[in-house]
Amino acid sequence: MGQLEENEVAKQHHELCTALNIDATTAMQAWSSYKDMSHHYLLEGSQLHWLGCSLYVSCRKATVPTVNSNRTIEGNLVCLTSLLKQCKMSLNQFLSKCRKWADMCKLPDSFVVKITRLERNFAVSKVIFTKYLPMFKQMFKPPDLDELLMHVRHNKKKMIHATPTKVFEFTWILFVLTKAEYLDVSNDLVDAFHLLIATCDLIYANVIQSKLKDLVNLDFPGMPRGFLEPRYCPPDEGPCIISTLCKHYDGLSLAIKEY
Repeated sequence: MGQLEENEVAKQHHELCTALNIDATTAMQAWSSYKDMSHHYLLEGSQLHWLGCSLYVSCRKATVPTVNSNRTIEGNLVCLTSLLKQCKMSLNQFLSKCRKWADMCKLPDSFVVKITRLERNFAVSKVIFTKYLPMFKQMFKPPDLDELLMHVRHNKKKMIHATPTKVFEFTWILFVLTKAEYLDVSNDLVDAFHLLIATCDLIYANVIQSKLKDLVNLDFPGMPRGFLEPRYCPPDEGPCIISTLCKHYDGLSLAIKEY
């Protein structure tokens, strides 16, 4: 790598670290690791991608003290999604290059295990999402997928009206966050699917309890009797649609109700 090219990459590294608010120590470690690898290996493709891999590893090695002086948190809390966005890199590209980076740097097996787990987690979520859309359409009116791609800023003081699209997004985010709390569920397709059904059941019950009639699919067999009547009074507990969804999507209702 020539001096001009190295200067340009160094500029990219600085801009990346600034955008992610990386501390100086982690930034220096990431740059040192990148320079070392670039001198020993041919780093093909976007150098920004390799910088992202180096920075990710350095971030994982960092520790953050907690209020309890005897404990620390692994990693410096940099969001992977933000890192990928700044590096203009897809998750698949990241996983592929991170494996190569781990091999070149001879990183410990524990790091490779984390990458494998992340890869498996993504694969499970990808499959589950293909099942989620038709399931959602059965319960609710279809979301506007174009609306999901738009980044609209709302006034925090303004009440945001519930729409099928917002319910679709909220349900999926709730599922993903809950799944992340349970390692066994994150990497298991069947368990993750059961969790999705449980999440949909929870959201549907809350929509019914709130009498948000403009959100529901009127043809859904799980809709409670009399829901459309003007004087409908919801019961103390929302309807359970787990069995209804299981009949359509081959789920095990007994396993799901454990959630």
